[in-house]
Amino acid sequence: MLDYGLGALCGAVLGFGAAFFAQGGLLDRRLFLRLCRMPGRWHRQRWLLAGLGALLGVYIVWVQEGFGRGAAGLLLLTGLLLAASVTDLRRHQIHTDCLAVYAVLLFVWQCTGGLWSLLNGALGAALGLAALGIPRLVRPAAVGGGDVLLLAVCGLAAGFPGVVYLMFRGMVVLALVGVVQLALRRADRKSTLPLAPFLLLGALV
Repeated sequence: MLDYGLGALCGAVLGFGAAFFAQGGLLDRRLFLRLCRMPGRWHRQRWLLAGLGALLGVYIVWVQEGFGRGAAGLLLLTGLLLAASVTDLRRHQIHTDCLAVYAVLLFVWQCTGGLWSLLNGALGAALGLAALGIPRLVRPAAVGGGDVLLLAVCGLAAGFPGVVYLMFRGMVVLALVGVVQLALRRADRKSTLPLAPFLLLGALV
């Protein structure tokens, strides 16, 4: 039960972190402080994300069969994708301050696993960067710069071959949702879907 409690607590903190980055973050701290003084939906959003984060924390501890290094890494990855999903769904943006903070946290986490873990994380980051960076060089309008950096940070967390599995599962879910939206005529072939929520689902599956 202690492990589940730790998972819920860490998840709640990461949920609050997602709200922080969505409501201004490090780049606009004045906005965040101003929103903190405003009643209504901004407060509800923080508690909603904290509650969702706590549930995800419990789920991750259950999947990992305890609160260990693996669970901590997956919690950080989930926190990153939860924060990115909020802004990606709302404004099709992924904030660079969020990516930078989680890149540092995940680098430190990889260092706790030794040199091999750090090298594997670096390989995963390079693969993630190349997987969307090359298409962006070919067709800049088709791939957002935030998505490229997001997948690189995810690769740092997942390593190799974890980043490949993450991309595959996320892209499969994205493709299925795209087909459904086309069938329901809620989108056309030129429509774009936010990547972060599907990577979040891919990380949790």
